Amino acid sequence: MHTFCSRKWMLKKRPFTLMHCYIEFAKYPKWQTRELETSLKKQKKTIDGSPGTATNDPSDASSVRTDATSIHTDALEHEKRPDGVKKDKRGKADENACKLSLETVWAAKQEKDEIKEAARNARYAQQFELRKEEIALRKKEDVRNEREDARRQFELDERVMLIDTSGMTDVQKQFYQAKQNEILARGVE
Repeated sequence: MHTFCSRKWMLKKRPFTLMHCYIEFAKYPKWQTRELETSLKKQKKTIDGSPGTATNDPSDASSVRTDATSIHTDALEHEKRPDGVKKDKRGKADENACKLSLETVWAAKQEKDEIKEAARNARYAQQFELRKEEIALRKKEDVRNEREDARRQFELDERVMLIDTSGMTDVQKQFYQAKQNEILARGVE
């Protein structure tokens, strides 16, 4: 729509007054491809529109093309036209928005990971403290059980040591004397 040789100029039959602009812009690829596109459209119209050469056979239309136009057509197919200012700005905005959204998603993920890690560390610390308390309670219980066992053993040893052997048989006396000797030997150690 914004070509240098637009239809408005042709329809009004006025001379093209912006040639200095055309010369300046013709250097840039965006305007070169546009010029080629318009010239190809004109050629296609003249090929298809001429009454003597109009056929439905595509081989005739391709034979009418010159080597120069086919080279330009190939160049147009392979060349990507540069973006205009508006599209370039929009592309940058989309790219920035995508980058920002990616950064916010990444930051949110990292924040969640940090929260999970902190919760995991808190659970581990709590479990560690509970284990320490459990071990301390077991040690206290073991000490209490050892004291209880030592008290019971003392009571049993006391009974054996204080037993009256005067009314016992000789075998019973020997048994209790051996036990008393055993208790005395343990106490010396």
